[in-house]
Amino acid sequence: MIGLGTNAYSANTPEQMAPLREVLERMPQIGGKLVDTARVYGRSEAVIGELVESIGNRKQLFIATKTPMFGDFSDPQAVIDVSFKALRTDVIDLMQIHMMAGLTPLMPVFEKVKAAGRIRYIGISTSEDNQYDALTAAMRTYPLDFIQVDYSLANRNAAERVRGLAQERRMAVLINVPFGGRGRGPLPCSRRSGAVTVAIPGTTQRRNLEDNQGAGRGRLPDAAMRRRIEQHWDALV
Repeated sequence: MIGLGTNAYSANTPEQMAPLREVLERMPQIGGKLVDTARVYGRSEAVIGELVESIGNRKQLFIATKTPMFGDFSDPQAVIDVSFKALRTDVIDLMQIHMMAGLTPLMPVFEKVKAAGRIRYIGISTSEDNQYDALTAAMRTYPLDFIQVDYSLANRNAAERVRGLAQERRMAVLINVPFGGRGRGPLPCSRRSGAVTVAIPGTTQRRNLEDNQGAGRGRLPDAAMRRRIEQHWDALV
């Protein structure tokens, strides 16, 4: 229910990597599994690949990554292969087209590599509301397993424009910017209601990882409670 966002994992020194190793080692021990990264996150893929290989817990993790947001997509296979090398893995659990970039040339190769068993699931990600039209069009066009979209108490637009279609198309949903882009802020108002599958707060410290994982335990809010939460938040802002 609660995954791990790694946009701050572009570490270079042993001192910078030490707390990240603690997070990746501790996560599966307390029930976490999904680790989300991206090419645009600097050295994040390489850091995760190195640390997971060193820890030896690759089979306990669900690793998701994303293709570049810009650049040359004329050789889609080469674009994808960079992630396999950086992550030091033969199989990527989820490969996503990031911010709709290169959708047309990349998607046929995504499907081909998935059919070959090297990618388990394929998807598309965005964190901008102005891409929702393109996102929903792609959801209707391609056999996507996952979508990733921005959603929090501070930004509930995806609930109206994306969530229902994801349920209709039976697509899993990752939630990015679940704290509303404000650091330690509001969790998604639905947590695992409806089509929300996993929230992926960015986490670089073990104490925050344990706090986040704790949010996925205990009684979940029903529809009435979610409305009260939303009303309370709206009154505050």
